[in-house]
Amino acid sequence: MIKTAHCIRQICLTSVALLLSQGCGTETSAKIDPALPSMNSREVGTAMAGNYSNETQAKSDGKFESIVLHIRPIWVDRLDGLWLYVEQSLATTPDKPYRQRVYQIVDGNDADSVENRIYEIPGDPSQYAGAWKKDKPLNSLTAELLLPRAGCNLTLRRNASDAWIGSTEPNQCAASSDGSSYSMSSVTLTQQEIQSWDRSYDSKGTQVTGSTSGPYVFVKTSR
Repeated sequence: MIKTAHCIRQICLTSVALLLSQGCGTETSAKIDPALPSMNSREVGTAMAGNYSNETQAKSDGKFESIVLHIRPIWVDRLDGLWLYVEQSLATTPDKPYRQRVYQIVDGNDADSVENRIYEIPGDPSQYAGAWKKDKPLNSLTAELLLPRAGCNLTLRRNASDAWIGSTEPNQCAASSDGSSYSMSSVTLTQQEIQSWDRSYDSKGTQVTGSTSGPYVFVKTSR
């Protein structure tokens, strides 16, 4: 019964958005309720989920380290977007992740955008290392305890090639711990791969960390 009511509400919301976009007064689009992820948000969340490796890239270009990336859905009963646990490690030390994040995928400010909200895990994230292997990752943690990374959210839009692309704004996302002034992230997402380019800069705009020759190309090895 709850699922049926949820579906009816989604249909009604979509119908209203469609009527507004077709021209009623001066309104051209509607703010989509983030509690009801659109088909676009579901597509982005589904595309992200999986196990990834850039082994091919690392073998062909020594400037890139071999890295494994795991992205798993979490808290699937929540209605405030789609939640994902992200774990990233060097291929040589897969059980010692150097980055652990939580993503919240919600609808953007218009019908053509999706927002990826970035959160840090409180306390010592290493206690959750390997959580991607579990049936219910991070089930002992609640979303209310997460630490939002201000200025680091990504707004993704579909391009002509059906990929979802987005990046952070300069000087908005504070660098985590390398002493830099700010960090930048750019993402290109398809159903088969994630191209991710993370860099940090000092106060003069000089790059301090990250690749200088382009993004890491993570190819999906399994879901």
